[in-house]
Amino acid sequence: MRLQNKTALVTGAGSGLGKSIAETFAREGASVVVNDINPETGRAVTDRINQSGGIASFIQGDTSKEADAEKLVQFSVQTYGCLDILVNNAGVEQVKAIQDVTESEWDYVMNVNLKGVFFLSKHGVRQMVEQQNGNIINMASMAGLAGSALNGVYCASKGGVVQLTRAMALEYRDFNIRVNAICPAIIKTDLADRFMDGYKSLGVPIEEAIAGRQHRIGAVAEVANAALFLASDESSFINGVALPVDGGMSAG
Repeated sequence: MRLQNKTALVTGAGSGLGKSIAETFAREGASVVVNDINPETGRAVTDRINQSGGIASFIQGDTSKEADAEKLVQFSVQTYGCLDILVNNAGVEQVKAIQDVTESEWDYVMNVNLKGVFFLSKHGVRQMVEQQNGNIINMASMAGLAGSALNGVYCASKGGVVQLTRAMALEYRDFNIRVNAICPAIIKTDLADRFMDGYKSLGVPIEEAIAGRQHRIGAVAEVANAALFLASDESSFINGVALPVDGGMSAG
């Protein structure tokens, strides 16, 4: 198994991409710390992993709060002895014209999508520096690599994730720590459904746009497999990359 004897913390793992990543990592031998702000969905994923023969523990926490972020890292180390892999997956969506975005709406998206990644990375990397090894995978987005109308705040947050990823990759490579990002296009998740509903409510034919740009909607397993590759030793010479998982959207 590709992650045997590894410990992985996956945020926002109660549903969608985080759920698929947590389950994939567990199947590949990792001991997985499942985090979600919703205890019901988080515990359900944890129970499913354990019932399938994997190893998982759940901890509730709001990644946009530094005290919670520190708690998640401490729990991982106290439970499994180390933190080998951190997947910063927790995130929220927003579809709105810039002129209509309120300060509180801006803060909400930035706090979850960018500040939360910073907080977990800050405390996770401290443990990894002490270990002299580690692997951080940040869930960015194609919206962090290219602009998207009516999606400005989300684009800004994910662009920040991409640049934070690149900076950390350079800052911590001498400690045997790799930091990479995954940039999915539209993937079949509840978050993506809400995202598309937001566009539809504004009269935007989003299905046509998706078909023209990325060929089809992606599956969660396709992103989870990319995360597995980046988490494994197979990608040992890959660092500071923002990896598109986009059906060819970024090709032209």
